[in-house]
Amino acid sequence: MDTDVPSTAKAKTKLNMAMVVAITLACVFVFEKLVGFVRTSDYEARAKRSEALWTAQEQRNPKYDEYYRHIEEDEKRSRSLIEAQEQANARFQKVLDTWERQQKEYQAYLDSLKRPQ
Repeated sequence: MDTDVPSTAKAKTKLNMAMVVAITLACVFVFEKLVGFVRTSDYEARAKRSEALWTAQEQRNPKYDEYYRHIEEDEKRSRSLIEAQEQANARFQKVLDTWERQQKEYQAYLDSLKRPQ
């Protein structure tokens, strides 16, 4: 019987070690599932938020495009107004130059009339 006692003690020790290993593995498995669930929930929340942001951006893009189109149209109108103003200024400068030349000619004519006297 003495030979059975050590075998029984060894068997109990092996059984205890096997139980500890099994319980540890079960705890690790459960812990990983819980962490995975939390990660999945966090991932899903981030994915939903990203999708919402993407959708909002897609909805804003046409508005931005329209805004930029209006800005380009305003720039074209401004350029055309500036060109028209420059043309008007050029015409006015021609008229002014002509008037000044005529005034000089007239003054020269008046000066020529005064000298012989």
